[in-house]
Amino acid sequence: MEAFHKYFDLLELPPEAGIEAIHRNYAYLRALYSGEAIELTALHGDFSPELRQDYLSRLDDAHEKLTLLLENQKPIVTPPTARMDADVRAWIEDIAGFSGAALKSIRERMNVELDDMFSITRIQPQYLDAIENECFDSFPAEVYLRSYLIEYTRFLQLDTRKVLDDYMPRYRAWAGTRRPAPPAPE
Repeated sequence: MEAFHKYFDLLELPPEAGIEAIHRNYAYLRALYSGEAIELTALHGDFSPELRQDYLSRLDDAHEKLTLLLENQKPIVTPPTARMDADVRAWIEDIAGFSGAALKSIRERMNVELDDMFSITRIQPQYLDAIENECFDSFPAEVYLRSYLIEYTRFLQLDTRKVLDDYMPRYRAWAGTRRPAPPAPE
């Protein structure tokens, strides 16, 4: 069943996605890469017609195989999930602020390994670890950290808005110390 993960990746979906999500993402990606979408203009030199055709062919193949598999009602994967019982939920409600250390404590209390999170979120374990240890220099830009943090919180079934509101100011404070000073007036 692990072989089907590449098809989900190609369709930009998690392994537990249903048939509707497969059809929806396939239609969107097919339309995006078949035409002259504005999103592709930035990739003009990097995305040759041959490369585009190869991608579309692999996209068609992924859609066909996943559709056949799901229509036959065969289970693809049984992904690990975060389980939040009443004790953990009550413990989380007592957390004053979501720092990297708090997120790590929650994950460990839920008995979730970084590799389990990777198998669903597809975020490399070193980035998940960087979130927990607040190693902000591991992320090339704020948008990466933010999007990874959103997936992290969704996996653990946390209040994404609350986590972002608590966590991101620490990143921004760190980033503010990393910016070069403006040039002195002449």
